[in-house]
This record gives sequence, C-alpha cells and structure tokens, in this order.
Amino acid sequence: MPHSPNKVGRKLSECENTSCIMDVLFEEDLINAEQSKLLYSKPKLIDRVQLSKVRGMLLGVPIGDALGSPFEGRPPSEENFRMINDYLPEAHITDDTQLTFWTLEVFSERGWFDPKALADRFSSEWIIGIGGSVRRFIRNYKDLGKPWYLSGVESAGNGALMRLSPVVIPHLLNPTRELWSDAVITIYLTHNDRLAISSSVAFTNILWELFMKDKPPEPEWWVEEYVSVAREVEGDFSRYSPRFGKFKSYSGPAWEFVEKTLEKALSSGWSLLDLNTAVGSGAYLLETVPMVLYTMMLYADDPTKAITMAVSSSKDSDTVGAIVGYLVGALHGVKAFPEHLLAPVLNGNLMPRTFVDLVVKVETFLMNPAKGNVLNGHIWR
Repeated sequence: MPHSPNKVGRKLSECENTSCIMDVLFEEDLINAEQSKLLYSKPKLIDRVQLSKVRGMLLGVPIGDALGSPFEGRPPSEENFRMINDYLPEAHITDDTQLTFWTLEVFSERGWFDPKALADRFSSEWIIGIGGSVRRFIRNYKDLGKPWYLSGVESAGNGALMRLSPVVIPHLLNPTRELWSDAVITIYLTHNDRLAISSSVAFTNILWELFMKDKPPEPEWWVEEYVSVAREVEGDFSRYSPRFGKFKSYSGPAWEFVEKTLEKALSSGWSLLDLNTAVGSGAYLLETVPMVLYTMMLYADDPTKAITMAVSSSKDSDTVGAIVGYLVGALHGVKAFPEHLLAPVLNGNLMPRTFVDLVVKVETFLMNPAKGNVLNGHIWR
C-alpha cells in the first residue's frame, strides 16, 4: 500500500528528536535498514572527553578533502604519493567539507540534527563537486517539492560517510541512543540504502570508540568493529556486487564483502594500491569502506601518512581523504596534523572562517560546566 505523505507528515510533525523520527519511519517501513536492537542501546560513557580529539575530527575533514581534491579522478599511483608533502596550488575543499559543516551549523542553530533544516540547508547553496545522489535528493526536495522524508534516493554513494562526523558531538557528554538515530536519520535524508545507513552507523561506533583510545588499535580491530555493527543494521540478505576487480563475481551482504576482502588483503600483505586494483576506489561505498578501513589498518599510527597514502591510492581521493582525516583526528587529536596543513584551514585560506567559528562553538558547547564532565586540551595550538 502506498504511503500517505500527509499521514507520515502528521506523525513526524510531533517529533522533536531523531529517535522519534526513526521510530515513525521504521513503523511506516520507509527506512532501508534493519530495526536492530543496537539502534536502541545506550553507548558507553566516555570518561574523559578530550577537545583535541573533537577538533582533530572536525578539522581532519577539510585537511583530507583539500589534500585529495587535486587527485580526484586521477588513476591512483605511487607518483601521486611522492607529490603530496603539502597542499598543491589547486587544492580546495569540496562537498565533503561543505556538507559536514552545514550539518554542524544546523546542530548549532537548532540544537539537534533536524532533518527538515538539513534538507533546507543542503539545497540552499551551491555545492562544490556535488555527487549524483545528493543532486537527485535536491531535485526531489527543492524542484519536485517532495517532503524531506521521501526525497532521499536508494544509493550507496560516498555522500553518506563523508559528512558523518558531527553526529557524535551532541552525545559526548551524555550518551543516549539518540547517537544511533542521529546517524540513521542524517544519512537516510539523502541516501536511503542499507549499505549507506549501516556503514554510517558502524563508522559512528568506530568514532565513538576512538574517543576512548589513546593509541591505535590492532589492524584486525578495524574490521571486527565495523562488521559487528554493520551486520546488525544491514542484515544478512542484502545483495551488493563489485563493479569490477578481483572479486567481481561476489553478490551478497556488503559487510561480508568488506570482511572477506580485508582479511585477504591483510593476510596477503597487500598495499593500498593492491587493494585499489582488487576492489576499486570510486564513489561507491563497497569500494570506499574497504579502502578507508585498510588505510587505518596499515597507517593508523602515522596520521599524515595515512591521509597521503589514502588520497594517492584512491580515485575518489577527496572523500577518502576526508573520511580518513576525521578518523585519524578522532584517534590522535589535532596534533595529528602538522602546522603547514592545519594553518591554512584555521586562517580561512582553505575554508570559510564561519566553519572555523563553528568549531569554536562546539568547544564552547562542550566546555559548559553545567554538563558536569571533565574536559581537557581546550587551548588552541
């Protein structure tokens, strides 16, 4: 039976948080994901929230984005890696940074990740290097007048993971199940797809865990942590297939493909370029998730090398760089990035000063003494 937009809209109009919205959309069978118990669980308490990690996570996005943008679409190669010791003259931010900070802006203004406000923000300004899925979402929402909750497309494109990092911020001091619903709904808005939603929840969990770590985990941890969450939300009966490469005959759940591919890569001693040859590295999460996780498996202890290897070994280099950027930033803090990469971001040369101001607003939010939590590292480098 077709869904009645008026009926769904009336229910959603009573919601003031994403957990309520998620419940309504699951009830209406609109979300392409499993209604896993995990989505209703309370995350672990982070004993000590370090603002350096928050800052590193947010600033890692424009750093990785700008380092990767000159290489987007180029064939991955070792020569690319040798070229990257600073931003190239043509370096610039793209949609990865814009959508991340517009998401943060909506939270700053509304106090929650209001999907209607996100839809309005995403469709209000020119997007640099816009992806096909977000373009279709904007057409549905802005041009065709569909409601936000029916405007997303069934796409496993990279526009999901690239803008994910802000969703952890409201919950760092007071973890609730809303962490998971924030991840689900902000992604559902544009990418209503099992791989897109499950990978975003899995990466939200990885980010959360990184805030509690003071050293890089073992290589196997990245795969195990991803699969343990992604499987719960994707389920066992989805069907995804590689576009080309060594495993092109595979058809099955994306989490299983990621698990088997990375187990093979690690046991065989593959380089990132080897993995790119085997699975690809374009604007498809079945390629991006393995590339990002394998980057962290190999180089989590060396943040700068992690980003430079990621962008030089991938085709959708700005997005892979942005995702690796927020992961190494969350793991190591802002000290992950050398001054020559950090300064152009902070001084407004690479991204708008308004985005830097949002980072400061986040710090102010987290340093509110009424929250009663211990924070440190709140002095700018």
